[in-house]
Amino acid sequence: MTKFVRVEPISSARAQLSGTVARIGEQGLQAEPVVIGRRYKPEAVLISFELYEKLADLIDEIQLVPLIRERLADEKASPDLTLEEVAGSLGIDVVASQGCR
Repeated sequence: MTKFVRVEPISSARAQLSGTVARIGEQGLQAEPVVIGRRYKPEAVLISFELYEKLADLIDEIQLVPLIRERLADEKASPDLTLEEVAGSLGIDVVASQGCR
């Protein structure tokens, strides 16, 4: 992290928690994160729930990238299957299923 971070002592953060949460809730994505820690060492961060949701979505996407790459590599190595072949491997009769509408 290249930006200077002001670490809020736990005792101070505890005393101001209600007001801090209200401010962050009102400001939403625009709210400045509050870094909390001991002896000037960052240990936790308070952020808006909106920002948390966006970050959680990004983390999920980042974690999926290796799996997607792996599956794409496997797809190139394996032959294309027809719908009938996939259905047959699952024990589904596609022709009979089409008549059940």
